[in-house]
Amino acid sequence: MNGFLILDKPQGVSSANCVYKLRSMLGIKRIGHCGTLDPLATGLLPICIGEATKFSNYASDLDKVYEVGIKFGIETDTGDITGKIVSERKFTGFKKNLDQSLTNLEGYQNQVPPMYSAIKIKGKPLYYWARKGVSLYREPRQIEIKSIELLHQSGFSAVLKVFCSKGTYIRSLVEALGRDLGCLATMTSLRRLKVGEMELDQASCSFDDTQNAINNKLLPCDAMLSEFDKIALNLEDAKKVRNGLSIDYNAQLKNKGLVRIYTETELFIGIGEVNDNKKLLPKRLLSTN
Repeated sequence: MNGFLILDKPQGVSSANCVYKLRSMLGIKRIGHCGTLDPLATGLLPICIGEATKFSNYASDLDKVYEVGIKFGIETDTGDITGKIVSERKFTGFKKNLDQSLTNLEGYQNQVPPMYSAIKIKGKPLYYWARKGVSLYREPRQIEIKSIELLHQSGFSAVLKVFCSKGTYIRSLVEALGRDLGCLATMTSLRRLKVGEMELDQASCSFDDTQNAINNKLLPCDAMLSEFDKIALNLEDAKKVRNGLSIDYNAQLKNKGLVRIYTETELFIGIGEVNDNKKLLPKRLLSTN
């Protein structure tokens, strides 16, 4: 069994436990996930199975779309409603225009990862240190907020739709919004709607599905790689690439860099890279066994 699943992750379950549960349900050990969702969060968690695990890093690098619920007037130690309130301010309205504050958050920016995150420092995830009351320096990371839509706002709550790059911490974005508005804010809910071109739809699976239903929703190993250019090789060149050899590639591509490699009969081979010298170098290939 090789390919991707679109899992609609339920609330209250960690991404790692979703993998463990699927391993038990499907009887397969080689399963992973692409891009962690917090236990509080729900929605699209891409699952890679078998040979598709070779492409999990590429899938994790894709842009994301989230729907986030917000409560104004408080901040917590975790950045979401499950944490301990560390700052509280009676909500009497925004000191700035909400739409303008949302616009100000769009674009490239450096974001400091929250202490309650899975990033490892000194061999331990940051949340390990946070639970011990230790605060460590975190290197800011460049992210991009492509756009933010206000879906609903009533009293001290709001719902946003956020289009962002990989590595964006929505909890930190919500806190930044609350501070800019002068009223504090924390995240109450989070649902991931889209990863790259993959979105929640009829092809999504859940833990309520039978094993047979999940098997029928398996997507091919190239399902999450559509953002890369596609190239087709003749039989001879395909054989060289499968043997780990680089080949000359003279076709004109819009962008050099990572590409999807196929045979002339549309059989997916793997991921390669076209360099400045028009050489195609194999990077991650499907097993031919």
